[in-house]
Amino acid sequence: MTGGEFHDLVRSSRTFRRFDEGSRVTREQLLGLVDTARFAPTGNNTQLLRFHVVDDPATVEHCAASHGWAALFRDWDGPKPGERPTGYIAVCGPTGAGGSAIRNLDAGIAAQTIMLAARSEGLGGCIIKSFKPSLADDLGISQQGYEILVLLAIGVPAERVVLEEVDSGHGTHYWRDDQGTHHVPKLPLDDLLI
Repeated sequence: MTGGEFHDLVRSSRTFRRFDEGSRVTREQLLGLVDTARFAPTGNNTQLLRFHVVDDPATVEHCAASHGWAALFRDWDGPKPGERPTGYIAVCGPTGAGGSAIRNLDAGIAAQTIMLAARSEGLGGCIIKSFKPSLADDLGISQQGYEILVLLAIGVPAERVVLEEVDSGHGTHYWRDDQGTHHVPKLPLDDLLI
C-alpha cells in the first residue's frame, strides 16, 4: 500500500451510524478484525486488552439499545430498523482499567486499527463510549474480571459521508443535509500546525 492509498483509507474510514442490515457482518469477519488489532501496540507491551465479539442478532439488538449514537444530533434516537449495525466488538480491559490513561489509549489504538481494517474490507463502524455500564454485566464481561473501555458498532455502511473544510457555518460540528448526507467539517492542515 502506498502512502496515498493509506491516506485515502483513512479519509474513507469515517464514523458510520447507518448500516445495511440486509448485509450481515459474519463472526469470521469480526474475528478477523480482532486478529488484526492484536498486533497493534500497547503500553509497555502489556497486551491487557481483551475483545468480546457480538454477532448473534438478539445480542446485537440488545447492544444497539444500550448506547447513544450522536451527541450532536440531540433529536435523533439512532438508526431505524433496517439501518442498524449487524455486529459489535467490545474492547475490554481488566476491571478498573477505565481509570488508566494508558489503557484508554491502548483501547483507542485498537479501536482505530479495527475501524481501518473494517473499512479496507468494505465495512464501517462507529466508536462508542456512551454505553450503559450494565452492558458489561449483560454480555458476561464483568463476570470475567473485565470492563468495556470502548464499544464498536460494525456493519456495511448505508449512508453517504462527506468531508469538507471548516467554513460551512457549522464550525467543527458534523451535520446532515436534507438528503441525509452526513457532513464532517475538517480543519485545514495549516490550522493544525503550531
